Amino acid sequence: MSDLRTLGAWLRRFLTEHIVTERNLARNTQKSYRDTFALLLPFIGARARKPVDRLAMHDLTPRRVLQFLNHLETDRGCSPQTRNQRLTAVRAFARFVASRDPAHLEWSAAIRAIALKKATPKPIGWLSKTEMNALLDVPDRGTPRGQVEHALLLFLYNSGARVSEATGLVAGDLQIGRRDGGHALVTIHGKGGKRRQCPLWPRTERVLARLVLERTPGDAVFLSRQHRPYTRFGVYRLVERCADRVPALAGRLVTPHSIRHTSACHLLQAGVDLNTIRAWLGHASLDTTNIYAEIDLEMKARALALCDAAAETATDRSWKTNKGLMAFLNAL
Repeated sequence: MSDLRTLGAWLRRFLTEHIVTERNLARNTQKSYRDTFALLLPFIGARARKPVDRLAMHDLTPRRVLQFLNHLETDRGCSPQTRNQRLTAVRAFARFVASRDPAHLEWSAAIRAIALKKATPKPIGWLSKTEMNALLDVPDRGTPRGQVEHALLLFLYNSGARVSEATGLVAGDLQIGRRDGGHALVTIHGKGGKRRQCPLWPRTERVLARLVLERTPGDAVFLSRQHRPYTRFGVYRLVERCADRVPALAGRLVTPHSIRHTSACHLLQAGVDLNTIRAWLGHASLDTTNIYAEIDLEMKARALALCDAAAETATDRSWKTNKGLMAFLNAL
């Protein structure tokens, strides 16, 4: 009976059995869903006046979910994107419960009917080559710590890796100093267990080779001051600290994802096609990569020049005289 009524029992099955075993979703997805319910359950418990462990399924009502989403935006200052991310986790949970117990079909439908909020896409922040080089020059490469910090920043720029991909990198993922003369490569473990290989620049190969000297294949590449693998927070803090020391970046928000965007934009400016950039960054869809074509003003300027050239060579005949085209339109 407790499995049918207790929220906690359903949630344990959802996060451990369904997410991991049945769906085989990424560990980061499980963490994201976990964080959602770590915020949601105390919120629901306060309104139901119950301890979290005693919450029942009927305590998780659509009205309370909406109140929670409003709380995220108004009290916690979360963006609409974060609100939608939390709602996606709750809707996935409701879908799971309904698939196991038909008695909760109506409840699940009400939860899943809560609409995602339209969110204005955030502007993409990226750095020019001059700014990126200035950022790379901040760490003091005359010290062991500065060498690690420089190598981490250079790797992020070279590979366009996500933070989780960089922190999870181990020495065995690197193919450097190959005796067959092949290009240095890194195997990156991306979202959903997907893997991709990225070529390394000679300078990236050199700095990484020094870091992994005498390490076993399972050892992390990037170690913090405590000789432990870098955490997500540690990488964010490093980028933030280095950006604060670049005058040209004063007042700008620079994150590891900004470096990822920078890598993509510089590849685009170098003439690399979008599909190659998609594979380079590990995007599942080309639609995601297309955003970089929208933010390169230099490419827009070139496109505008081409349009002007085409307009100058066009004939003066009005489109209205094209009777065949008008007849076609009127027939539709």
